[in-house]
Amino acid sequence: MACVLFADDDPDIRELAGLLLGHRGHEVVTAADGDEAIALLSGMTPDLVITDLNMPRQDGHAVCAAVRARPDLRDIPLVLLTALPLDDQRVLRASAESSAVPVAKTDISSLADLADGLVSGAAGVIGRPSTAQSRTVA
Repeated sequence: MACVLFADDDPDIRELAGLLLGHRGHEVVTAADGDEAIALLSGMTPDLVITDLNMPRQDGHAVCAAVRARPDLRDIPLVLLTALPLDDQRVLRASAESSAVPVAKTDISSLADLADGLVSGAAGVIGRPSTAQSRTVA
């Protein structure tokens, strides 16, 4: 279906996301931190990037900035996965600056539905650069 770059420093979260997204037919490429995600971006063109906001070395905000800096990726959907409250200033700033959808880690089970909607461009699904908003996936 779609190529998804998934970055998170927690190996259990990476494994779970790989299973959830892979079950839906997505090809999932994982990175253990922001540096690895940014390095992987140089050799791939993902349809969707999902990144943890708080990671060692480079964080999810840096990953989103690297995506938006590439003209061929400027319009792909981005998801910021976070353990922080969705109204935390760091989450709001990072999501606003990169037009990313912030998602609480506690809602990871709904990640596949969100990914499906984002890569298909479904009407009413937020996360495209022009329409990002803060929310919890239901």
